[in-house]
Amino acid sequence: MKLSELVTYIPDANFELADNHNDPEITGVAAIDSAQAGDITFLSSNKYLTKLSITQASAVIIDLQTPCALPCIRTKNPRLAFARVLNLFYQPIKLPSGIDPTVVLGAGVLIGANVAIAPHVVIGDGVIIGDDVSIFANTVIYPQVKIGDRSIIHANCVIREYTEIGQDCLVGASSAIGGDGFGFELDQQGQWYKIPQTGYVKLGDRVEIGSLTAIDRPVMGITDIGAGTKIDNLVQVGHGVKIGHNSMIVAQVGLAGGAVLGNYVTLAGQVGVGDQATIGDQAIVGAKSGVISHVEAGARVIGYPTVAEREWKRTIVAQHHLPQMVKTIQKLEKQVAELAAKLNQIEP
Repeated sequence: MKLSELVTYIPDANFELADNHNDPEITGVAAIDSAQAGDITFLSSNKYLTKLSITQASAVIIDLQTPCALPCIRTKNPRLAFARVLNLFYQPIKLPSGIDPTVVLGAGVLIGANVAIAPHVVIGDGVIIGDDVSIFANTVIYPQVKIGDRSIIHANCVIREYTEIGQDCLVGASSAIGGDGFGFELDQQGQWYKIPQTGYVKLGDRVEIGSLTAIDRPVMGITDIGAGTKIDNLVQVGHGVKIGHNSMIVAQVGLAGGAVLGNYVTLAGQVGVGDQATIGDQAIVGAKSGVISHVEAGARVIGYPTVAEREWKRTIVAQHHLPQMVKTIQKLEKQVAELAAKLNQIEP
């Protein structure tokens, strides 16, 4: 399609034609350093300006200020605009509507319109599946699960009993939603007694879960993932965790039971959040950090235990000076010892 047509799919954007350029035909999308004629690319940071001058792309999505010698679409957020353009050119694999003959259906299952269920899926009694849902091969859905309209469950997932999945959700391959929480108590014989996990997991609308992620149900109540929240691969969400809406949980995060996260919280990779810890709205926790109590709303913290990001950076800088500081202290100690010896010699 023409660039002038493409821009109509991007809210609050406009296009510019550079000197001696016609309205280009856009046939694909590509990264700025691999784009060819017919491709549109994007520039989200000025550190790639040198690549802009040599790209072979026919057009570029760019911010409102940066000069550009190519036909371009100007917008406040080039990366978001590029994502919208990608959706026009890239179509993910879709299952054909219908239920494969190998699917096992329990009693009382309710299935909406235009649902696609791939081979060897097992669906338990009383499951409710909304319209336009896709369930990929080898997934097992336990009894009494609810799956909202247009949600996608990828291959080899396990959705345990009573789990509620909202509309427009995505669960990545081989994830387990609603498994038993990790709850045990020592009995009189010194053996671990398993505490029944009678609660359930609820995913709000537009929640996305990566691959190989586990979200556990609690002893009682709900493990609740708020609408719009995105959870990466290899994340462990413990029993009874509450996550607000539109939060971002990056790979290898572990959330202990009862942790509470607010809205728009970001946890970078390998963050650990302790039992019953709380994190306020819009807080950001840096990679490999350990949260053991409370993080204030809007805070940027890092480290173990977590401290303010600025304080942590000052500490890291100070650590780099430690070898020289040790040498200085040793030198001063030697000088003090020498002075003390001289004083001892002149004392009567």
